Amino acid sequence: MTRITLLLLLGLLCGCASPSLYEWGNYDKWLYENYKHPKDDEELYVELTALITEYESRGKPDIKPMAPGLYAEYGFLLMRRGENAQAIKYYTKEKALWPESTVFMDSMIQTAQIADKASQKGGPK
Repeated sequence: MTRITLLLLLGLLCGCASPSLYEWGNYDKWLYENYKHPKDDEELYVELTALITEYESRGKPDIKPMAPGLYAEYGFLLMRRGENAQAIKYYTKEKALWPESTVFMDSMIQTAQIADKASQKGGPK
């Protein structure tokens, strides 16, 4: 009987959710929903802008770091909107916060720079 009680208690404790290490906001939920039922970029842009603005306005010392990929996702949405210089800013933030993303973020920064030069010359975005 004690063994069953111990297993039951262990099962209950394993089911408890641990607090998140990162600031996700509702990103994980709406990203999943977007994969199931794609939204337009404008809706994603509004939601990510709100999340990032709220996160950055709180002050850094006592908050969790921004979740991996959020700044990069926002930069990608900015590039799709033709806001390449702003995209570079967020790719740089992602790279600074998550150094393991350096190679990928450098590639995205280079792509945004090329797109920005092309748009300034009147070429395709």
